[in-house]
Amino acid sequence: MTVQQNGRQVSVKVALTGAADTGKLAILRAIAGRFGSATVREHSVGAVHVHRVEWTEPNTLPDGRFLNVAVHSLTGRVDYNAAEELLVRDAAGIVFVVDVDPAKFKATWDSLMRLSDNTKRNGFDLHSVGLAIQYHRADLYPDFEPQKLDQRLGVPPGLIPRFVSTSRQPDAEGLAFDSVLAQIKERL
Repeated sequence: MTVQQNGRQVSVKVALTGAADTGKLAILRAIAGRFGSATVREHSVGAVHVHRVEWTEPNTLPDGRFLNVAVHSLTGRVDYNAAEELLVRDAAGIVFVVDVDPAKFKATWDSLMRLSDNTKRNGFDLHSVGLAIQYHRADLYPDFEPQKLDQRLGVPPGLIPRFVSTSRQPDAEGLAFDSVLAQIKERL
């Protein structure tokens, strides 16, 4: 985990990762909506759109420092791995978003393997950062069973916090992002 410190402020980066078209932008907008003054900003790099939202937490950390949070995500087709590698560089937390559509499993698996490779290239593994998995759009697949998807992805039970969201409620209090932020705060 990389945390930048500047006197009375700590800045952390959280990356929303996952395959294309998993609902990351909707999740990012919902997170921004919970933090009143936060707005999603977009920057385009070719066909890739980088989205980010930033804010300062209203309450200080126990040691009196302020916590600045930046959440980044990519949308669009990512033709070159460098964009995803930069997304996780210096991240203190990662939310891996999975569209539960069975037809998208291959893309999810490929994205998970890239995430693992990219974190290793950046000098850390997935156990050294705040991490959560968010199974998204479960309302669209009534037969969805989180435990079965855990098994297919090779996620041991209870090792990584896992949450399920719907297309109507992409981020709610207590879901994946809140878990990752809590994990980061515990490490500060």
